[in-house]
Amino acid sequence: MKKPTKKSFYEYMSLRFNTKYKSSLGYIDLIDIIQQANEDPEAFMDLAELTLMNKTDRLIYRNQLAVQGKELTPMQVDEHLAIIEFGLEYIDL
Repeated sequence: MKKPTKKSFYEYMSLRFNTKYKSSLGYIDLIDIIQQANEDPEAFMDLAELTLMNKTDRLIYRNQLAVQGKELTPMQVDEHLAIIEFGLEYIDL
């Protein structure tokens, strides 16, 4: 498994959201996403589909996460999807 550096991840997120990004939890999520997708091709496809959601689908996804006990703001959902998008580049399928 190729592993992205924290620096490259932080730079990507900082540029993407025009802010100084330094969330170590975001990096941990990134590594978990890469590992999960590498182990299960179906998980890879599910993650890839998440990155294609429109605004309405993102709201539905946010509500689904809330039902599961993980409440996120709209910005946090956008960051989560950006983490997935970045992580997909490091999948070895």
